[in-house]
Amino acid sequence: MSRVNATQELAKDAVGFWGLVSQSISGMAPSCDVVAFMTAGAAFAMAALPLSYLLAFLVMFIEVNTLYHLSKHRTTAGGYYGYVAAGLGPRTAVFTAFMVIFYQIVSVAGIPVYIGGVFLPGLFAMIHVTVPNWMWIVSIFFFIGVPLLLGISGIRPTIRFIVLTSLIEIAFLVVASLLIIARVHPASPWMPFSPFPVGIKGVALGMIFAITSFIGVGSHAPLGEELRSRAQTRGKVVGRAAMISLTLVGTALTLSAYALTVGWGVNRMASFAANGAPGVVVFLHYLGPVGAIALIVLALNSALADGIALITSSSRILYAISRDGLAHESFAQVNGQAAPRASIVLLALLAMAVGLISGFLLGANNAFTMLTTAVLFGLVAAHTLLNLAVIRLYWQMKELHVVRHFLLPILSTLILWVVLYESVWPIVYPLWISSVLFLIFGMAIAGYILYLQRHHRSALAGADGLATEIV
Repeated sequence: MSRVNATQELAKDAVGFWGLVSQSISGMAPSCDVVAFMTAGAAFAMAALPLSYLLAFLVMFIEVNTLYHLSKHRTTAGGYYGYVAAGLGPRTAVFTAFMVIFYQIVSVAGIPVYIGGVFLPGLFAMIHVTVPNWMWIVSIFFFIGVPLLLGISGIRPTIRFIVLTSLIEIAFLVVASLLIIARVHPASPWMPFSPFPVGIKGVALGMIFAITSFIGVGSHAPLGEELRSRAQTRGKVVGRAAMISLTLVGTALTLSAYALTVGWGVNRMASFAANGAPGVVVFLHYLGPVGAIALIVLALNSALADGIALITSSSRILYAISRDGLAHESFAQVNGQAAPRASIVLLALLAMAVGLISGFLLGANNAFTMLTTAVLFGLVAAHTLLNLAVIRLYWQMKELHVVRHFLLPILSTLILWVVLYESVWPIVYPLWISSVLFLIFGMAIAGYILYLQRHHRSALAGADGLATEIV
């Protein structure tokens, strides 16, 4: 393999600033988080669910500091792949690239399993309707199939789909949460921010689902080559988009977690996760049918937009890897709509396969928990390398700022590993499957890098994720 000159490049000047922000918001899927990740997280954090989300928000805000300072120096379809290449070299960059693809595609697989296997059955049970037990299979084909079709249609229709709905989601969640909080008027307003009901372990387990609610914060980075901006400022635009999107989503999710907790009842949170659709119950009780229906519609749309955003992101990373001559050249080719069709099709099919296999073997609820934990493994691995990259890059450039380029990346890394440890130890079913899945995939990546080192040394040595010119 050698560096590939793609027959067509990705679309130029196709995505504006708010398109980037919307891509990032959609990758975090806030309304879907409210009905899925919060329900699952509450099983562990219970009344401390808002604390889990607030801490996750703060951790990811520290993490965005790293993204901001790395993106200033290069924009690439590889996203994190190009950033790590600048700081740690091509081998570590290839590992990071495949790890990002791993956790994004596993996340794409997990959400429709939960929507079709847990959320919709719980929702219809409220009106005494039994959903067929194969609904989660239909959900997988719909919530991954539609992003597949939109993805191969090009970036412009993809962005048009998500740019309006993502901002509507944020506005709705903030306003609705404030209305619920005002109507509840909690007697002990600070209790949900205390770890005492469940301890650090419960808060950390809740943070599995809280942190994975934010995994798409960097999903806009691979759109850097398609950004409508001056070449010299594209990197800064990518960084600013990450900060704005995370601020919007973090605020909305923390408020939503608090509203659901006080709305359900702080002392009744042990029954929250058992309901199936507790978020809808709370919205129905305090905001009436209009509020509940709006949440349902936005949540389903959010699940769809999440698949679109993460498949779009991962397909660009695979495109960049292939363009560097490190994967089959077909993944570096684009169709008439300037979309990397082969990459999109492969990753969508892989997501379907992961969702179907895990759902059949574990059942919908356990499959979602296992896949979400596997996402956390991948996220922690990739972001650890990202943090090390920013430290080394700025050290090499002799521009290292002790706080921005050293202390904050180290702090973020340590917190992520503590959360991961507290989440999986002692190992229990089905979480141990997540660690096995991660280790198998990690060893496969390492083996592939050794293959590239032996048979395609020159291509690997020059891998940087960049197009022909550095912008």
